[in-house]
Amino acid sequence: MEKFLDKLIAISSKFAQNSVLNIIQGAFMMLMPITMIGGFTALFNGIGIDAYQAFIASAGIKNVLNVIYQWTIGMFGVYVSFLVALQFARVHKCSKSDIAVGLVSMVCFLIVTPYVLPEDPYGAASLPVSWLGASGLFTGIIIAFVVGYIFKFCQKYNIVIKLPEQVPPMVSAQFTSIIPGAISMILFGILNAVFAGTSLGSFHQLIYSIVSTPLNAVGSNVFGFWILMVVLYGLWFCGIHGGMTCGPIIMMLFMQLQMENMTAYQAGQPLPHMFIGDALSFGSGSIPMIIAALIFCKSESGKSISRLGFLPALFGVDEPVYFGMPMILNPIFFIPWVLIAPTVSVFGTHLLKLIGLLGYSNGTGGQNAANLPFFVGNMMNYGISGLIWGCVLFAIIVLAYVPFVKAYDKQMLAQEAKSVTE
Repeated sequence: MEKFLDKLIAISSKFAQNSVLNIIQGAFMMLMPITMIGGFTALFNGIGIDAYQAFIASAGIKNVLNVIYQWTIGMFGVYVSFLVALQFARVHKCSKSDIAVGLVSMVCFLIVTPYVLPEDPYGAASLPVSWLGASGLFTGIIIAFVVGYIFKFCQKYNIVIKLPEQVPPMVSAQFTSIIPGAISMILFGILNAVFAGTSLGSFHQLIYSIVSTPLNAVGSNVFGFWILMVVLYGLWFCGIHGGMTCGPIIMMLFMQLQMENMTAYQAGQPLPHMFIGDALSFGSGSIPMIIAALIFCKSESGKSISRLGFLPALFGVDEPVYFGMPMILNPIFFIPWVLIAPTVSVFGTHLLKLIGLLGYSNGTGGQNAANLPFFVGNMMNYGISGLIWGCVLFAIIVLAYVPFVKAYDKQMLAQEAKSVTE
């Protein structure tokens, strides 16, 4: 068992230390305020009640929500192109000015974005927003890494403009970015010209075509997501932060699909994807066990830890119970924690969709509701039906924990009785 755990920890550490995943995850974390505001905007804009829609339209609120959404989620690709490059520069220390790397990446993203020339020679060109949001997500990530490696290469081989030491560092840092910045912009300018003359029409379309087909295949396959969730909680069982290891992979696989559903939802259109790496939430891990313990535990340790851990766990902080009960490396909790809970959540959600009792997820309650009570996230994602069925699945998971909690409590009672007699 110890050898197995050592190997598992080693594999997980390699994933957790992977610079590509860390860079992308860091960029997405920096985007959290934007995604939260955009997500709540989409939620309030897309509520399908006729009277509510008439009110926000007549009061001018809908226009305000549309504008906020467009410049948050609707520009997601632009922001990702900047922040991923910024994170790359910071992780690899490939430039004296990490901001310059991010700006060059964002400019390159805009260079490959097709724009419309005006019929009037004195008019202004327009930039369609279709590629600036979720559709441009992977293009932004790819461009950011290419630009980052160009800066890293130029710095390694001193392909930079050097100024005298008397020049202030702030000024000197910007000059060192000119050559790698020019190389990056020329490269993507050429790519833009090449693809503009093909049937694809743009570099964006190439990346979208390459990525969207396998993504849609994965997005319709619930089994892959279930495996990821089992691995996530399995890592937590071993004391490894499962979210840090599997979170970036899940984001990479499903972020674009989530954004596309969110965009359709806020526009009042049918949601395009049935499965976007989503499931009715039962909390971030320990809350079903805590509820079972609050009801059935008789041992003083079980009662006190579950009482202390309830409120933090309700808002996504599980460590007090993970380590305090403990749940980590406790074989009693392996089956309900690692196997039963994610299975009921993932396959139960998918079954409810298939039989028509639960609608598609609108994507607003994904990362945006990560630290909110599980029933809030379910209502954000699926509406009232999500709130109801989420509570039903939660109750099933709590019931699954009951015999295991009782077994653990029996051990604790025996230990407490023994300590009293001694």
